[in-house]
Amino acid sequence: MVCAAPVPSSAKLPILHLDDHLVVVDKPPGILVVPAPGRGGATVVDLLGRQLGERVFAVHRLDEDTSGALVLARTEAARAGLDRLFAEHGAARTYHALLSHAPQPPAGRIESRLAEGTDGVVRSVPRGGERAVTRYRTLCRRGRWTLVEVQPETGRRNQIRVHMAELGCPLVGDRKYGFRVRGGPAVGRVMLHAAVLEFDHPVTGERIAVRCEAPEAELRP
Repeated sequence: MVCAAPVPSSAKLPILHLDDHLVVVDKPPGILVVPAPGRGGATVVDLLGRQLGERVFAVHRLDEDTSGALVLARTEAARAGLDRLFAEHGAARTYHALLSHAPQPPAGRIESRLAEGTDGVVRSVPRGGERAVTRYRTLCRRGRWTLVEVQPETGRRNQIRVHMAELGCPLVGDRKYGFRVRGGPAVGRVMLHAAVLEFDHPVTGERIAVRCEAPEAELRP
């Protein structure tokens, strides 16, 4: 396992679905979806805009380290519809996550309320915050680590990372939420991949189902 190389500004993103209103790409790790304060370099919006020769709109996010299926709008109608879809949690998303320990129980449902602290870290809180629900199930062992399938029912920032860490199983590579290197292979990123994205097209009503394979074998079932 090696560190992800920076994505060059001339790179082309793999397109998984394209129509007149929206596009789904396979986002590589190590790239922001949209610009962030104090950060330089190309973003998904930049790269895809140049690739298609038009402006595109981000309607949901994947963390910089997270790879996989990401949908962007090409028209205002799609932008409004996708904004509403994600606000109402209308997209079914399946992630593959590599955990530092085997979760107990091996499958389950986690519900808590999440809030960002003054240190910028998202945590579960006893009151206030936003409701977050995550389902998970163990798929297989990967040497010293465990591969799980995760389906968030809500879309809070860092939700999967927080919930897995609170099970005592931080994601491999996720030092922010408790992963510690104790020998073994080097880890180049937080090991999380958006493997499946399904939703009803906001303009045509067609059911869109996109699947993509993780760049690392450790994240493949």
